[in-house]
Amino acid sequence: MITSIIVLIMLSTIALLFRIKVRDYMGRLNRNWSIVRSARMFSDNDYLGQDAFYLSYFKRIPSKNYIGSIGIEKAFRFIQEKYDAAIVDVFTSSSYYRLKERQETDKIVIIMKKKIMVTLDCTWVDIFFPAKEKQWADQLVEELNDFQLPPKEEEYEISIITSNSRGLFLKRVPLTPYTLDLELFYNDDFAGLDRVIKDRLSKQNDKGIVLLHGLPGTGKTTYLRHLAASLPKRVMFVSPSAAANLMSPDLMNILLDNPNSILVIEDAENIMMNRKYNSDSSVSNLLNISDGLLSDCLNVQILCTFNCPLDLIDPALMRKGRLIARYEFGKLAADKAQALSDHLGFKTHIDRPMTIAEVTRQNDAPENAREKDVIGFRRRDILMS
Repeated sequence: MITSIIVLIMLSTIALLFRIKVRDYMGRLNRNWSIVRSARMFSDNDYLGQDAFYLSYFKRIPSKNYIGSIGIEKAFRFIQEKYDAAIVDVFTSSSYYRLKERQETDKIVIIMKKKIMVTLDCTWVDIFFPAKEKQWADQLVEELNDFQLPPKEEEYEISIITSNSRGLFLKRVPLTPYTLDLELFYNDDFAGLDRVIKDRLSKQNDKGIVLLHGLPGTGKTTYLRHLAASLPKRVMFVSPSAAANLMSPDLMNILLDNPNSILVIEDAENIMMNRKYNSDSSVSNLLNISDGLLSDCLNVQILCTFNCPLDLIDPALMRKGRLIARYEFGKLAADKAQALSDHLGFKTHIDRPMTIAEVTRQNDAPENAREKDVIGFRRRDILMS
């Protein structure tokens, strides 16, 4: 009997200790999960998740104003100067950009009196406020509109359409200044078409599409770099995967915020494929933006490059009135290839047509190629489509 009682007491003690351990473990697990959940709520995978941050900070759901395509550093300086007395706290996130050799602020969260929060993020501004402060928030939108991003901040730059947790936005990237001798790098029939392309793409409130195609290595990307630096408009590069859904709300917001711009899509075969060959083709999206009802609202011109044969491209893209220009980049004629070779310092004799890439990398001499700069890019960089 005594032995049984002792065993029962021991088992009860073990069970009690086990329950205490489990309770302690679950408590620590819940605390850790609470920390993780809070971190997720506040960071939103992109520094401060503004909606959740406002809700936690002010314990209320806000109204919100939005304005896009804004230079956030200039807008921030304006808010600091005019509303300094109302600013309670400021949180910032910055990144160092090696291409520009400087650090830039890419997100700013400003906490203000009267339960107001202003978030400046990449190229847009969100203003969170109680309903009774709507008049003040509307006034701030009008004031910040003066800091709209210009088509170009620098003479040599392009805009890359990229994304973060908030969606798509424009990232401005500087180009290396250079001059391109079209007579030297391209066949004789190209200079006239270049003038047509530049004249139309420089025109305000215009639309249409430019198609550039041909073999890899024939200089399409070289020309794009030259063209982007030559135009007064904003030139926006979008990846083929993003371009497949041109009508998405995020991308449409960018186009609406940047009228009179040029949208460049490289390697665009998949989205231009003739619809009788590819039911997933996004040709209808290109048609709507280049010459449809939307084109009258956006005034965005489109430039596409591709390598596939022209007969695989949907013929609707080449209809008169929609097509600005089309050019097939081919091999340089033997005399043109010889002239380019001589210009680059090679001592070879050329008696056949060659692509730009073949001329710049002839003799398979990569070490020599690294030492020579060609139109602002190293020779190894000239091997573009």
